[in-house]
Amino acid sequence: MAFTDRDRRIFATTDWEIMQRAHNRASQLLDRCPKTHERCNDLARVIMAIYESGVRDEDELAAMAANRELNFLAGLGHFQKPFPFKSVGASMHESLTEH
Repeated sequence: MAFTDRDRRIFATTDWEIMQRAHNRASQLLDRCPKTHERCNDLARVIMAIYESGVRDEDELAAMAANRELNFLAGLGHFQKPFPFKSVGASMHESLTEH
């Protein structure tokens, strides 16, 4: 992910590591290079925004960002089935049945 110096001051190192792994995973889902694709910086900004909203799970970050990118591509006439991500209901159900 490419960021300015100002962006780098906002987050801790562990935050950057989580976002980097999510960016790599989202790029993998989208079947594109995380460093050279023309929209890699846009994807990085989406991941940062989702992270700032409180999502910390890397897989969920990746799926949400990749789906946001699919929305952009749909606006250009390129359609694809959305990527699945963990739902809150499924994780709540697991915790209720563990007792």
